[in-house]
Amino acid sequence: MEAATERQHDRLPTSRNLKTVLWILLLLAAAEFVVRGPVRYLREPSNWNDLSQNYTASKLWLQGKSPSDPRNFSILWKREADSHLDVTDIRTHLAPPLGELVVLAPIAALPWKVARMLWLTVLLGAFALTVWALALAGGFRWREDNLRTLAFIAACLALAPFQTGIASGNTSVLVIGLCTVAIWAAHRRCDVAAGILFGVACGVKPQIGAFLVLYYLVRQRWKLFATAVATTSGLVVVAVSYLWLRGAAWMQDYLHNAKGFVTANSIDDFSGANPIRFTLINLQVPFFSITGHSSSANLLAFAVGGLLLCMWSYRVARAPSATADHGLELLPLGAIAIISLLPVYHRFYDAALLVLPLCWCLGQIGMTRTGVARIRDRSNRVAAIALFSMLPFLVPGTAFLQQLAAHGRVPDAVKHSWWWDCGVMPHETWALLLLCLVLLYGMRIGRPSAKA
Repeated sequence: MEAATERQHDRLPTSRNLKTVLWILLLLAAAEFVVRGPVRYLREPSNWNDLSQNYTASKLWLQGKSPSDPRNFSILWKREADSHLDVTDIRTHLAPPLGELVVLAPIAALPWKVARMLWLTVLLGAFALTVWALALAGGFRWREDNLRTLAFIAACLALAPFQTGIASGNTSVLVIGLCTVAIWAAHRRCDVAAGILFGVACGVKPQIGAFLVLYYLVRQRWKLFATAVATTSGLVVVAVSYLWLRGAAWMQDYLHNAKGFVTANSIDDFSGANPIRFTLINLQVPFFSITGHSSSANLLAFAVGGLLLCMWSYRVARAPSATADHGLELLPLGAIAIISLLPVYHRFYDAALLVLPLCWCLGQIGMTRTGVARIRDRSNRVAAIALFSMLPFLVPGTAFLQQLAAHGRVPDAVKHSWWWDCGVMPHETWALLLLCLVLLYGMRIGRPSAKA
């Protein structure tokens, strides 16, 4: 008894010291988050940010005009923001997800200056909801587990993709917030609410939301899946019906712009024609550096993505149904979130999906189970390696290196070397691929723990 009490007293100073360190890290991360996120958003010298296109398209939809007509865009943007964009500018050729027009209508109904400020509030609220929902889904409790909770909050604040997403006003932050709240609702067996949230997320950014919904399809959560599909479809029907009732001719422009996004879009191109292509994090970027051909890069990215998806589907399908009861859903959800980033177009801010595997890793390291010590130790090592592979996303490393190269701080011999284009600049994509493989391995060794 005395020995146990003595060991407990020995642990108290360590716990207090760790708590102090975590509070310091949290405050530093919060300061960085504010400066690199909302402060940069407010200090943007021009009116243009990632909200601009979505706002203008949704406002044109509200007015019963084609959101894909460059002339409509140019006229409306000039009136709202007092800024001119020529109709030949690729940014005026829109083909947004149709559901997004409906979801952003409340923002688009406001004048641009008001909408711009309100949107920042929406993004900050979505970030807060992301942290809150995942803390609950991951089983973090402030009173019983305040050290792990502090570490999770600090890590979320420190994730550079969140900071970049808020600074640029991108809808990814909102979509990830909707998805994480949906995950918490699904964890509580509120399948209708979860399906509605996932459906709205898919309506805004299907390349993010749809992959997460796939998990619940494989797990045969039919009500959730059907509700998500019905919600997304409903948003599309509303958008199309309203344009039809207002007599807007939009389909031809929409299809033309959608085709141009793939074939004639230098801003989002992953090839050498795009000077900022390394801000993309999909596999096409490093594969183009290796092969030098866009078609080969696409083929390799789709092949790798398809293989990873098959491996993930096999692991999820083989996992016992008890997995969900043990709160371990965050591992396959985190894995599919990372897989979704690899074969299709994604920018750095979409890597905020790292918050899902991050939550699992911190929860796994802090978990204690009886009778499965060997599995627990291996899972802890997997979580530690996964956390290590996320370290590059604590800073916008590629953007920093790109600026150094643009200002002549990187020697030409280095900039034109194969290892610079194939390894250094796309290091974030390679880190995501490593993380994906680690999480898939964690899913494999984690299966026995559900039977224990």
